[in-house]
Amino acid sequence: MLDEALPVRTVRAHCTDKPWMTPNIKALIKARQRAFTKEKTPKYKGLHAKVTKLISNAKATYYKSKAEGNHQSNPAKWYKTIYKLAAATENQQSLSSPDHADLMEIADRLQRIFTKPWLGIQPDLPRLQAVEHLLKDSHPPLPSIGQVKTVLKHLNPRKATGSDNIPAWCLKRYAEELAPVVHDIVVASIVQCKCPTSYKHEIISPIPKIRPPTDLDNDFHQVSVLPQLAKVIEKPQLQLNKSSFKIKTNQHALTSGHSTVSALTSISQNWFDSTDNSSTDRQGVHALFVVFRKAFDLVDHKILLDKLADMNVTRSFWLWIMSFLEGRTQQVNLQGVLSFTASCPAGVPRGSAISPTLFNIHINDMEENVSEQACVNTIKYADDCTMDTSIRLGESSDLQSALDSVQSWAVENKMELNAKKTKDMWINFTEAPPPLPLHIGDAIIERVDNFKLLGTWFQKDLKWNKHVEETTRKAAKNLYCLRECRRANLPVEVGLTTYLTKIRPILEYCSPVWGGLPRYLKDELERVQRRSLRSHIEGTR
Repeated sequence: MLDEALPVRTVRAHCTDKPWMTPNIKALIKARQRAFTKEKTPKYKGLHAKVTKLISNAKATYYKSKAEGNHQSNPAKWYKTIYKLAAATENQQSLSSPDHADLMEIADRLQRIFTKPWLGIQPDLPRLQAVEHLLKDSHPPLPSIGQVKTVLKHLNPRKATGSDNIPAWCLKRYAEELAPVVHDIVVASIVQCKCPTSYKHEIISPIPKIRPPTDLDNDFHQVSVLPQLAKVIEKPQLQLNKSSFKIKTNQHALTSGHSTVSALTSISQNWFDSTDNSSTDRQGVHALFVVFRKAFDLVDHKILLDKLADMNVTRSFWLWIMSFLEGRTQQVNLQGVLSFTASCPAGVPRGSAISPTLFNIHINDMEENVSEQACVNTIKYADDCTMDTSIRLGESSDLQSALDSVQSWAVENKMELNAKKTKDMWINFTEAPPPLPLHIGDAIIERVDNFKLLGTWFQKDLKWNKHVEETTRKAAKNLYCLRECRRANLPVEVGLTTYLTKIRPILEYCSPVWGGLPRYLKDELERVQRRSLRSHIEGTR
């Protein structure tokens, strides 16, 4: 009787269906496709208009039920919903394979690729007795419950969950209740000078560099997912001991008062000053963009700990860092399938709160062997290193000697320069002959006319045409999101938010560096903004 009154209806659903998709819309789409195949043009046009209208209404209904009213009360849910509607979310699937055995094989292969830089490297840590005279023998500073509570409250709830399966949102939501317990864990770790073993296991997510990926060896980069509690332990340690870190002022990554803007400003302003000269004192700038191979993966633990001891840190902190680096392991996670476990005998873990600071310490002395007479300016942003020197008309460049010094430093510190990706550029407004080509060993460094540095394009004539061209091209791709907002009849504020988060940041990135554009380049940027206005805001009136 139940089957007669409420008959079971079978509906074909796909995992890729949008949440606003209905069986009626899917049936009309199928009918539309049949009309197109049979070349029934009038019927196809009618069904096409009907499907478009139904999808638009379905999106509007979905927005009202899922997002309307959540802009202030639940902004995370609101943003997630409008990005779905605007087609602004990317498909993060790296590989697709329905077979579990195939996924396991690919995950193991990616693990071997990611651990290839460590082949032949054996764990090597210094003995405490060898550096104990350099360390402060004082009681370790301990955080208060309030400091731990602050760290918990500032966790990003959308961050991925690590191997301990404790999500960040849980730690953040129950910070008041968990703070005393977590405080005890942090204090015990600091006092015992031990980093918990369970927090030293990384889950690696392979992210495609291009879509679709075609080459496992070159088309993926790795993103480490660490337990959130590991970061909660690291952050107080970093805050309590940062006064001991003597990082040079030319390092702009993750240092107070510095950013990509400060790095690019320091670089470009020196170039403009050097080339802005009179006819009697003409100068050019020879710039070198140094790129390391697998920089974070090849940090030698013994060398890093020796440099940390030279900074006169406390004995307890030095022992804690040694425990942090020792015995680390990782696995590759491919669509829920884990690879075999591999040890990490070198490198600092990506995604860790303290790793960027440790890397800055490791390369802090990179340019110390460069001769002062060479007058080479060095600016660093993590592992991105830019060196330049001003050359008077008729003089030779000192960059080759500086590059040889950096290469010697790399060999001594078990790092490797990437000769293929390292480039140089000759910036000059005269007909003076360019400097001789640079080389690393037998490899000749390619000389380029433009170079992308920290997301900003520089040209050899110090114009911004290339940067504006690439910026407008990238921003124009996201105009599709605004058109989707208009098609879905979403409120104007949704289109405005999409513009402010998906288009405007691209147009304004590092604007203090390239500000003061000529009128014709300003018009190119303004054209994208006017297209944004036409794409949604005017279209909804």
